[in-house]
Amino acid sequence: MDSNNDYRVSELDRHLVEFAQLLRTVGLKVSPSEISDATQGISMIGLVDRDKVEGVLQATLVKDIQHIAAFKEAFRSYFATLEQKEAWQKDVAQKATQWNEQMESTRQDLRFQENELDISEEQRAVYASLPEKDKQRLRDFLEKSSKGTRGGAPVDHSYQPMVERVLRGSLEYWRKRLNEDEPILAPGSMDGVLSEVQRALREREVEVLSRDLKKISPEEWPEVVRLIRRLSQRLASQVTRRYRQARRRGGLDMRATLRRNLRYGGVLVERSYRSRRKGRPRIVLLCDISGSMLKYTEFIWQFVYGLSTVVSGIKTFAFGEELIPLSGKFRKGQTFEAMVKDALLLTGKEWGGGTNLAKSLESLQSKFPDALSKQTLLLIVSDAQTLEVERAAALLGGVSRHVRQVLWLNTLPERRWLETPHVKVFLPFCQMYECYTLGHLTQILNKQF
Repeated sequence: MDSNNDYRVSELDRHLVEFAQLLRTVGLKVSPSEISDATQGISMIGLVDRDKVEGVLQATLVKDIQHIAAFKEAFRSYFATLEQKEAWQKDVAQKATQWNEQMESTRQDLRFQENELDISEEQRAVYASLPEKDKQRLRDFLEKSSKGTRGGAPVDHSYQPMVERVLRGSLEYWRKRLNEDEPILAPGSMDGVLSEVQRALREREVEVLSRDLKKISPEEWPEVVRLIRRLSQRLASQVTRRYRQARRRGGLDMRATLRRNLRYGGVLVERSYRSRRKGRPRIVLLCDISGSMLKYTEFIWQFVYGLSTVVSGIKTFAFGEELIPLSGKFRKGQTFEAMVKDALLLTGKEWGGGTNLAKSLESLQSKFPDALSKQTLLLIVSDAQTLEVERAAALLGGVSRHVRQVLWLNTLPERRWLETPHVKVFLPFCQMYECYTLGHLTQILNKQF
């Protein structure tokens, strides 16, 4: 092989190694042998046809269908024109400069007696995102705290940890108020290509969260399932961190204590305590499996089961004309639809027909009385189109008195509820939410846990 060929091969190797590193950064696992396969494939087809190059790289470097979207964004960005890459690099540098300026400004604002406070970069970013009047309130609080007295004497630096805790609590409140489920982080890598891939994947995720679940194509299902798992795991981690206020003694609730004692000038006269949330709910999931509901039910079922690590005793029932118990029938890799079909085969019933919530609630009460208790959170997934609606409403009223709460996830948009007679009948006996996107589902469960 002559020197020119050696040069071309080494350039190809370098680009493939860099591209593989980019894929690893966005979550794909790429081994050296797979890079070798990709090199051989590219050597055989050449670099003239972009689509063929993408096809070979996808075939050799992607093992999981859930990673195809990340691969496509990485390919688009890495093999973009030089001018485009320079524009991304310039944009990243500009954002980094803005970020550094914001952080420096927060360091100047958030001080106690001229000392910088010990708070995270994310909390500083939340502060930087606040409206000016709310920033001023926090600055006023810090100023008053710095000049406060204790027993008639000025407070000293030992008071700083308490001030930091109050400020962290306030910034956490604002983080949730600003609806920032994702941590607000620094611009991250100064690599313009990586930044572009991450931006594109975030935009794609936001778009999926706000899309009607019924409009998600089968090709997108694997990616959406991955997103559902990540959302449910994040929600599960929030559940484990939460506390509630307690009348009896437990851990000292410093934020509530400081708030109660502001009227005493910061002297700790009264104390508040907190304990871990007790009595986590036992979820009973009642899923409508009529043809129009099946896709919604599939996604919601996957999301709720993602919480199974922190919510015990999830029991699942499907209902069409009759109640179909599904708990314990799920096999790994199986879809909800396949699980329902297997259950129907065992019971000798057929798919299709009408929806009869009344008959299903009656069966639930008579055949599975242990499923309904004061710890039960009954989740009903349905568009409320059912036979025997008056009887179903009466039965639901009875069930609601024996369980902790009935949440109805209605896939009809809320604006249509008033013109839908069936919905009005059920509203007095449950807390009903519109739920036809993953964004709706995340917000609802975030409120409940």
